[in-house]
Amino acid sequence: MPDVPASTPDPRDPMHVDLERLVELAAEIERHRYLLRAAAEDYRWRVAQRVEWMEPDDRAMRLAHAERLIEAMMIDPVQHTTLDLDAYRAVRDGAPLEFDLERRTYVLRRPGREPLAVRPGLPEHRLGVIARLAGLGLRLEQIQVVVLTTAQPVGWTSRPTGPPEVTRGGTTKPSRRVQPRLMHHADN
Repeated sequence: MPDVPASTPDPRDPMHVDLERLVELAAEIERHRYLLRAAAEDYRWRVAQRVEWMEPDDRAMRLAHAERLIEAMMIDPVQHTTLDLDAYRAVRDGAPLEFDLERRTYVLRRPGREPLAVRPGLPEHRLGVIARLAGLGLRLEQIQVVVLTTAQPVGWTSRPTGPPEVTRGGTTKPSRRVQPRLMHHADN
């Protein structure tokens, strides 16, 4: 009996391509680029203004660095093919995420559906934060600072060993603290 091709592709087949998924990813890539477009153009313009007086080699290096920074904030169609689009959209759209301390992950509670886990530091979280902040009109440098400080996995930070030191009465610098003065009597 000859082999008859199946009417539906086998999802285990490495040559199988989910066209709906690719179209959905392409639409999100385009929307992400649209959200970042103004911040990226502003950043390019400001870098060009700062480097216009430099030597051509130095100028080219700085402009190339700016382009790499911008590209690092974009969704890459090859690198991010497995991006969880629901998790990305939840972060981008500002869905109310709760933080689960035991699992060290953000969780979106959805009525009638399984909770959606969004791990900090993964592309879904990082790219979602980038898109959200760009949509709010922040500059590229501001977005970069927020992403670098908030989108790291919780395990990378150290837990406090004790309660925080509380200083009352002004300053935390020992050199500026009020020292008790000894009273000197004139008759000594």
